[in-house]
Amino acid sequence: MMNPPLHGLPGRAPRGAAALALAVLLLSGVVAFPLFGQEGGDSTIPDDFDSMFDEPILEQAPESDGGQKPSPEETFLVSEGVEWGGRFAASPSAEWTWFGFPDSWRALVRPDTRFLDAEVQGDLFFDARPDRDFRVFGKLKASYGYDGEVLTATPPQNPWQWDLRVFELFSDFQFKDRVFFRMGKHTIRWGVGYFFSPADVFNLVSIDPEDPEAEREGPVSLKVQVPFGPHNAYLYVVADSDLTSPEGLAWAPKIEVVIGEYELGIGAYYRPDLALRPKGLVTLTGSIWDVDLFGEAVLQWGSDRTYVSAGLPYDTYRRDEELFFSGTVGATYLNADWNFALYAQYFYNGTGYETLSDMDRAAVLAALAADPPAITGADALYLRRHYLAASANWSEILDSDFALGLLYLANLSDGSGQLSPTLSWQPWDYFQLSLGLLWAYGEQGDELAPNGRAYGVSIGATLGSGRF
Repeated sequence: MMNPPLHGLPGRAPRGAAALALAVLLLSGVVAFPLFGQEGGDSTIPDDFDSMFDEPILEQAPESDGGQKPSPEETFLVSEGVEWGGRFAASPSAEWTWFGFPDSWRALVRPDTRFLDAEVQGDLFFDARPDRDFRVFGKLKASYGYDGEVLTATPPQNPWQWDLRVFELFSDFQFKDRVFFRMGKHTIRWGVGYFFSPADVFNLVSIDPEDPEAEREGPVSLKVQVPFGPHNAYLYVVADSDLTSPEGLAWAPKIEVVIGEYELGIGAYYRPDLALRPKGLVTLTGSIWDVDLFGEAVLQWGSDRTYVSAGLPYDTYRRDEELFFSGTVGATYLNADWNFALYAQYFYNGTGYETLSDMDRAAVLAALAADPPAITGADALYLRRHYLAASANWSEILDSDFALGLLYLANLSDGSGQLSPTLSWQPWDYFQLSLGLLWAYGEQGDELAPNGRAYGVSIGATLGSGRF
């Protein structure tokens, strides 16, 4: 399990280069996964192919016309009706944060921030497979809840909010078992990073390091996939969220080559209306003994970020005629016998600010708070160059109902970081309690410690949650 976020501190969102580039390229000689020519989990089998296992498969398929049973392939890929399923989640939590260690009982009972999250969430999907060459999949996501600092004198207005949206809606079809297509709104598995993914240039939200396995919403796109042997070639045509003309369509070819037990992916991204900012990328995956390794490298001409000059009043500027490199390397260790998982990842953010003073930070916050905002939320996050994330998770400890989780996030550029241990107890399937702690270190104004050193505690529960 992942540690719950502590909202007393800001959340995180989307994102020496020569040395990392060399390390990534060296890594390509010793790492990769030959999983059906996967594209970050993609393969000749559709991305959501595992959704068919949300419901049990019939033990005996009905006989086709003529009294003959359908082939195993048709039994697996064809369904007479529409499959429905979903998920319900209710995980209320409360959090308290102190800026500086409380040195008295009076300070202990008067935290600097208090936060309550009382939200219910639900997913509903359908999966229709009328024949082996055609499939339609759709998923709705809904939530309703209270999310805010509620134990204050002036609680936020209208805190209870609905959210209902189409998360995925696409069709899969193919031509003569040679060319495979996916058209519609769907998540694009482009990068291979766990906590950070600079190669993920498509999805509408970036990975949240506090919940790296959460589903991420993707754009409307056409994916074309051509397998050749164990390898795969892809072409994406993507309608980005700011599309206003045909020139705004993004084109992204990619090839993944399996070399022995290793895999190398090489891709490119281009939008005609952003001709100054094309991107080239390399992804690498593999393993050494029981350790899985991964790496990404991105080279781009021009930055997607809007920068803010130091001091007030601020000014914004672009960097469209410079070459930028970003990259990441990481490792994963999983032990199923012990129910233990260990993740670690380093991220070099080449488009971040090389130096960042208090005046710079104040200008960035002012530009973000302007009406209308002068920069986007993505422009104000991952402002520096070097980041590190790691987590350890041990569930069913010694066959008990307890689990331990530990999350560490660090901004190596400004010296700030957060350490969050969590203890969970699940006495039965539909009930779980958790206790989380937080220690944030750094100077006031640092990215991961905006208020300086801070301490926090959270209490949460998971009630009646599950899939259906």
